[in-house]
Amino acid sequence: MTPNHLDRHGTMEAYIAAKSHIFAHQGTHDIAIFGRDDPVARQMSRSAPGRMGEFSMRERVPSGAFLESDQVLVTIGDSAPGAAYEVVCHRSAIRLRGDHNVLNTLAACALSGAAHLPVEAMRHAIESFTGVEHRLETVAVVDGVTWVNDSIATAPERVIAALRSYSEPVILLAGGRDKALPWEELAELAALRCRAVICFGEFGPRVAETMERARRRQPRALLERVEIVLDLPAAVARARALAQPGDVVLLSPGGTSYDAYRDFAERGQHFRALVRAFSE
Repeated sequence: MTPNHLDRHGTMEAYIAAKSHIFAHQGTHDIAIFGRDDPVARQMSRSAPGRMGEFSMRERVPSGAFLESDQVLVTIGDSAPGAAYEVVCHRSAIRLRGDHNVLNTLAACALSGAAHLPVEAMRHAIESFTGVEHRLETVAVVDGVTWVNDSIATAPERVIAALRSYSEPVILLAGGRDKALPWEELAELAALRCRAVICFGEFGPRVAETMERARRRQPRALLERVEIVLDLPAAVARARALAQPGDVVLLSPGGTSYDAYRDFAERGQHFRALVRAFSE
């Protein structure tokens, strides 16, 4: 549970209350899956009226899926003391970048286990899945620069997850429309992980201001420059001018697309078209 849609809900408490309706009307024989590593989700699980499953990267769970010794394990049968576990796969079989995608895989295994699907099917799905559009989607590698479409990232926490997925220097394209969310944690990370941040769209100036403050505060900052441009085409053009071999140019906006596009997918498609115009 991380802040999102606060422009609509007003407070984090109201957002949590809205999310709780996912399981609030379940019966005693229904099951809900919670992320054990998240303190808010863990607290929410205590009010679930039905059966509970969990997933965790940090510890064993009585029912669900967890990571142990870099292996994905899932419980077999109903939860009980001394429950049996079965290995689904090694962490290296997950072909998607980032710890957040390990958590996503564990959540999928917990759900699949609750539905009594065979471990072999889980393993096959994990080993064969390479991702979907607009979610850390590599569009092209041009002159040693990797161009990545993460247009789905419409909240700062998603951008944080994206930045943590790369060890290479990043040129971040951020902006769009504001959702009244806190950007300070993202800005502190961007100061350490990004060579440049190019801010575009309706609230690009606010993003730039937050990034610049973080850059000045951070004595070990990698971030060399924060720039403001009008729109996505201008951001792509500026990134192309700044990018060096080994860099990742990452469209991970942190804001919604509604200032210029119908939805995040249309924004991602436009980014792909802009990149392919000079890569093909």
